[in-house]
Amino acid sequence: MWKQIGVALIASWLPVSGFATEPADQPNPEIKGTLDGERREWFILSHGDDSNASFVELGDDITIDITGSVDDEAWEGEEALSISLTVNEGQLISAVVLHSIGTTVSPPLFTSEGGDVAVTLTHYERTSHTVHVAGKIEGLLALQVELGESPSQEEGIEIDVAFDVEAQKVEF
Repeated sequence: MWKQIGVALIASWLPVSGFATEPADQPNPEIKGTLDGERREWFILSHGDDSNASFVELGDDITIDITGSVDDEAWEGEEALSISLTVNEGQLISAVVLHSIGTTVSPPLFTSEGGDVAVTLTHYERTSHTVHVAGKIEGLLALQVELGESPSQEEGIEIDVAFDVEAQKVEF
C-alpha cells in the first residue's frame, strides 16, 4: 500500500507532457541542418569581444567569418563548420564553406571550392558594430586531401544547413 502511494506521489511530480525541454541557460545552435545525411548542430562561441562570428570592412565589401563548433562550450576545430561570406550593399557576392575533419582547418577537409554548393542569404542587417545574417547552404562539399591538391567531388558530402548568426565588428 505504501509503495503504491509513493509511486503515485513521484508520478505527480513528473511532467505530464512527455516532452523534454532544454534548460533555459542552454545555448541554441546558430547553424543546423544535415551533413552527409545526419542531423548536425554548430554553436557560435564568444567570450566578451572575442567571437567565432566576426566581420571586417574592406572598402565597400563586408567580409563575415563564422566558425561553428559542435561543442557549445569548447573552442574546438574538430568537426567545425566555417563560413566566409562577402557582402556588398546587402548582396552576397562570394561564399566559401569548409568542414574540418581534424582539429585544424587544413586538409584533409571538405570545401565548397571545387564542390557544387549554393549559399543564399535570407536576412542581412547591419548596425555600426554588428551584422545579423541568416541564410541557407545546400549542395555538395568536395574532399580536399592535401594542401595544393584539387578537391574531389567523388568523395564529397552533401550539406543542407541553415544559419542565423550575429557577427561582431573587428577593428584594428
